[in-house]
Amino acid sequence: MSLLEVRDLTVRTSGGRTLLDSVSWSVEAGGRLGVIGESGSGKSMTALAVLGLLPDGMTTTGQVLLDGVDLLTLPSRRLDRIRGAQIAMVFQEPLTALDPLMTVGRQIAGPLRLHRGHSRAQAREQAAALCRMVRLDDYERILGSYPWQLSGGQRQRVALAMALACEPRVLLADEPTTALDVTVQAEVLDLLDELVDRTGVTLVFVSHDLPVVARVARDLVVMREGRVVESTTVADALAAPAHPYTRQLIDAARAVTRLPFTQEAL
Repeated sequence: MSLLEVRDLTVRTSGGRTLLDSVSWSVEAGGRLGVIGESGSGKSMTALAVLGLLPDGMTTTGQVLLDGVDLLTLPSRRLDRIRGAQIAMVFQEPLTALDPLMTVGRQIAGPLRLHRGHSRAQAREQAAALCRMVRLDDYERILGSYPWQLSGGQRQRVALAMALACEPRVLLADEPTTALDVTVQAEVLDLLDELVDRTGVTLVFVSHDLPVVARVARDLVVMREGRVVESTTVADALAAPAHPYTRQLIDAARAVTRLPFTQEAL
């Protein structure tokens, strides 16, 4: 049985424009799903819809099932208990996702105090352990810093620490390395890969970058213009893509890297 399943998810604006059209995909416990597509394909909107984070005025139909429970039907208070505790999210730009007026220590401790009932001292101790887990060894300085005092790579590690603080069952990663330079991007991807293996969290990784997705995902959903055009494995997509758009994405990746792009080569 799938741990997280999106069924016929459709999102429309107040003016009736369809942004997501019957999107369906699923991921089993411990799975690694990549959701890929160009800008405007609806991949990030799908991730936001899973957590009920779409802007006001949008109409959502379909189902988002977590262990058979439809998140779209839950009252806001119950959904608040699930966000961060059972499903957590890492956003594309941590500088805007993190509160610039709050120290990193307080932000990492926040989910622990909210969902786990930790005391201030317990949350601080666990925040330090989480910093070490995401390879922020200078954790005393990090915890006392504000997000704008850290580098992009450090901020994204902080965001990852916050997301994993309460040991969620599902981690949604929405373009988490796009804002980073190539070297830091590789480090963060390696860290994410290691942490997913270590914690067993189910990963849904959203990106426009096929080589990046191929490094961390096993299964693949390809989206275009608000629809799913192919559902397959990464290996099968690279070997024999079924949809012309998937072929375009692979050809573009090969042209950019100038390498024989295969999952084994990554």
